[in-house]
Amino acid sequence: MSTRKIVLTVIFEIIAIFSFSYFIVMVRYAGIGTSFAFVWLGMALFFAVCGAAVFILGKRNVSFPPAVKVVISVLAAAIIILFAVVEGMIISGMKEKTNEQYDYVIVLGARVRGTTVTKSLRKRLDKAFEYIEKNDNTILVLSGGQGSGEDVSEAQAMYDYLVQKGVDKSRLLLEDKSTSTVENIEYSMKIIEKNSQNATVEVGFITNNFHVFRAELVCRNMGYDIKGIPAKSDNKLLVNYMFREFFALVKYKITGNI
Repeated sequence: MSTRKIVLTVIFEIIAIFSFSYFIVMVRYAGIGTSFAFVWLGMALFFAVCGAAVFILGKRNVSFPPAVKVVISVLAAAIIILFAVVEGMIISGMKEKTNEQYDYVIVLGARVRGTTVTKSLRKRLDKAFEYIEKNDNTILVLSGGQGSGEDVSEAQAMYDYLVQKGVDKSRLLLEDKSTSTVENIEYSMKIIEKNSQNATVEVGFITNNFHVFRAELVCRNMGYDIKGIPAKSDNKLLVNYMFREFFALVKYKITGNI
């Protein structure tokens, strides 16, 4: 078997082992229902099969026609380059920006379990609390509707959390109908325009760092110059979040939302 096929087999099996190991870590840490968890299991199986196939075909000296090899190589290279470029853009949005002073800050919602905010959403809310502690005139718009498995809207859960932390209720506005990032921005801006009586105001938003780049593109696509304030993400789940975000960006591009 050629050295090239041996190397390819090893690479595929390493990816398979990493994917399966990460799947186990995710399930043990955050539960079987963690978003995108089974994608990692699927990747583990896919690359394990690919590695085994390359090894078996190599042992039998079976080879693809040159044209097929070229097509596979070009497609693989294109996917790798696209993935690397997009992930680089996602990382660029994760950097903390200068402390801009906004009149309104939209806090983008995330999953709620019953009436309790999840770790991801709590990090957004803690960032929002930190921000308004330093900016006395900022009003928060808490944006998120009620989804499956949620006993209250994400907006209401966020409201309750911040009030418990001592935030003045007069500084909180609720947007409880949205079900996506696009709707978060669209519905929140309507509330802001109504509350400000269409006066010119400075608006920002808070979300987890991996999500900032896509949310800023959504804002730009809708004609708004709104910048993101990145909140931290759970370190153990960050790889999953960033991997998932790649597909979310591709989907949003195809559907015309960015």
